Amino acid sequence: MDGDSQRSRTAEGAAALRAAGARERDPALRNPDNLAEHLIGLRYRLGTRIPPMRAVLLWQIERRMPGLYSYVTARTKHLDELLLTETRSGAKQVVILGAGADSRAYRLSDALGDAQVFEVDHPATGAWKRERLRNLPDAHWDRVGFVAVDFGTGTLDDALADGGVDRAVPTVFLWEGVTPYLTSAEVDATLSAIARFATGSSVVFDYWYRDVFDRPCPYPEGEKFFRGLAARGEPARSGLDPATLADHLAERGLRLIDNAGPRELARHLPGARRPIMSFSAIAHARVP
Repeated sequence: MDGDSQRSRTAEGAAALRAAGARERDPALRNPDNLAEHLIGLRYRLGTRIPPMRAVLLWQIERRMPGLYSYVTARTKHLDELLLTETRSGAKQVVILGAGADSRAYRLSDALGDAQVFEVDHPATGAWKRERLRNLPDAHWDRVGFVAVDFGTGTLDDALADGGVDRAVPTVFLWEGVTPYLTSAEVDATLSAIARFATGSSVVFDYWYRDVFDRPCPYPEGEKFFRGLAARGEPARSGLDPATLADHLAERGLRLIDNAGPRELARHLPGARRPIMSFSAIAHARVP
């Protein structure tokens, strides 16, 4: 299997949705990721830049994965907001887990001040990302450390240590669009690794509700999501229960600060007509 075949395809798909959202006419509904279109391939760029093609792209996404487009924009805004709050409150390191086509190290470079940013991903996805970064204007490569981790051969603890991430420094972890594709054991191992960082460190991550995996699925759009992801070769594997999330995190050394579900995330999209997916939330937890 070649390297490109091992990289995440959902990373580029999510970036395409951010790129499409960055071209919304209504500023209240616009995705703030104005660099996303530089990190996607030609087919996606054409699909997001040309209005008729963008309309078709969004229609196809909404048919296959209802609510995903709105959710991606709300998620981008919410994570941006929490990231900047944490760095302004003293976090000196930013670790982006499963960085994919994340542009925050470059898009928010000035606002992040002197915080050191590390992007963590599978070697194949990381190599693809670095190639894409050549398209970015003023990329500020000097502030980013790239950390490769292959969980088939190593651990997150070892990869972070080898990559120069300092566990004694207050750190904010961003973990976007990843947990549904991991097993419960892999999610828990990552949370436990984060809990070994300095007091005051935090993690922001999104997750799917555990009951979306029940059969029959209690969410009307859930089955469409499962079929779409399976067709791309990246099936969803696990979820968490929002009702017991605080206890679940506490058992792994973290204190839940906030848990924003669809209703709370909708504040980022005032006046939106498109729905937001109903079975995902964004948690913010801290090392006590």
